[in-house]
Amino acid sequence: MNEDLSFKEGDFGFIKYKSTNPFEFFHILNELDNLPEQDLEGWLLFPEEGKKPFSCMVCVHHSGGWGAAQYEMIKDILESGIAVFQVNSFESRGVTSTSEEQMAVTTAMILADAFEPLKFLSKHPDIDKNKIGICGWSLGAGSSLYAGWLPLAEKLAPKGERFALHLNYYPLASYWPEEMRWTKAPILNLLGDQDDYTPFELAQELTIGINESGANCKDILYQGGLHGFDSMYPKTFWPDSIAPKVSRFAKIDNNGDMTYETDDGKVLSLNSPEDRLKLFEEVAKYGAWTGGTRNLRRACKKDALEFLKENLL
Repeated sequence: MNEDLSFKEGDFGFIKYKSTNPFEFFHILNELDNLPEQDLEGWLLFPEEGKKPFSCMVCVHHSGGWGAAQYEMIKDILESGIAVFQVNSFESRGVTSTSEEQMAVTTAMILADAFEPLKFLSKHPDIDKNKIGICGWSLGAGSSLYAGWLPLAEKLAPKGERFALHLNYYPLASYWPEEMRWTKAPILNLLGDQDDYTPFELAQELTIGINESGANCKDILYQGGLHGFDSMYPKTFWPDSIAPKVSRFAKIDNNGDMTYETDDGKVLSLNSPEDRLKLFEEVAKYGAWTGGTRNLRRACKKDALEFLKENLL
């Protein structure tokens, strides 16, 4: 895919490209070559100031699409002298939001959507191929986090392209692989201790496991709700969401099979849309707390930009 995409010096703006539609990690690991192509689009933006070749961040959105906080962060990244490729995983799939329908666009799909730009941007004469990072929020943060799990990266980029860093705003760190092989690139998770749909306890436990494998993962925990910090309200109840509130990890075995054990000990498969619906029936709880404060938002942005500048500039 995308072998025909080529760039000249100074090329930027709207880019159409091809991705795929893996429903779950299982399909990336076992069926990637048999998946149909998916039309996709994104925007390549360069900073007004800085030295070529530029570092670049591939940015992937949350389940509500692109919002004010994400655009603000993109602006800050550009002003730091780093280019941005803004992925739109919804438009070509005919989706505006997955807040109420979590299966319309999945973490695995966004992963595929992000790895394609990593590969074709590596050939852009104005971009340093060794300094392309990934950044995501919530749904997108799960993708940017697990982009560092090497079995997925090796399938999606078999020629060896890898992200130079992973910046993850309140990721749903819900998968524990049996094969713990992770990137050596720095990973930063930004977490709120009141976020109930993206529990910080899971991310922190996964971080320990990632680092025990020899990787470089760090968490910053904020006091308050960070998930959905587009909101300026301290905490807001969001009644329509039906994503399951998970209390433990789903497991991925060495064959790529994915399972989740419920509180009453029932083991559910997660490999298909039908399996996911069953999970919703078993463990879903309607509603979520979301929101943040201005001070929390400022602190989070400061830490994120320091991480980018330390590792990409």
